[in-house]
Amino acid sequence: MSHVLVAGGSRGIGAATVKLYEDNGFDVSYFYKHAPGAAGYGIKADVENIDELKTGLAAAVDKFGAVDVFVYCAGISLTGLTTDFSYDDYLRVMNTNFGGLFALCKEVIPSMVRAKSGVITAVSSMWGQTGASCESVYAASKGAIDAYVKSLAKELGPSGIRVNAVSPGVIDTDMMNEYSDEDKRDLADETPLQRLGKPEDVARVIYNLSTEDSSFITGQIIGVNGGFLI
Repeated sequence: MSHVLVAGGSRGIGAATVKLYEDNGFDVSYFYKHAPGAAGYGIKADVENIDELKTGLAAAVDKFGAVDVFVYCAGISLTGLTTDFSYDDYLRVMNTNFGGLFALCKEVIPSMVRAKSGVITAVSSMWGQTGASCESVYAASKGAIDAYVKSLAKELGPSGIRVNAVSPGVIDTDMMNEYSDEDKRDLADETPLQRLGKPEDVARVIYNLSTEDSSFITGQIIGVNGGFLI
């Protein structure tokens, strides 16, 4: 049985991903920062803290063995004018959205290389592809994920490891809490499919990317945005 590790697996897209893998019979461990979710084997670990990540990974491996599938769902957003952001704001967003991915990949890749197999999937954002007014640091952090995923796919492909990103559009998660109901309706109207996405919409793509059906897919940034970005 394969071991799936999800970073940021207690809420939103991460929680939906944990549940989907567990429902399909996988051993699932996940990291959370504040409170555990309802499914999987939860481990408290802040993705900004390297020591906590290493300790958490050791606990996950001790429980289920080497990581076969790694999913990075941890992320935070920051809205405002770029001139209003502090350097600490920049570090917090970049370290959470991209730094944790980099740190954990360094830890899980060696065992995947030895096994000559493995799947890494990161959650990016359509704003990383097109940019976003008043979300410049967030968009930059997601753009870093996209470039990193493409680079790792080239680097790790010869070792049988596939690396991709899913790029959600407007998904109805906690990140949307700052928006009013009217704002959400407007965003749904801007989406060709005329609705907001659900965490499960993204989780299904993440899951499929780790199956044999996607065995020839690597280095891709796959949009899950209802047509918002075409």
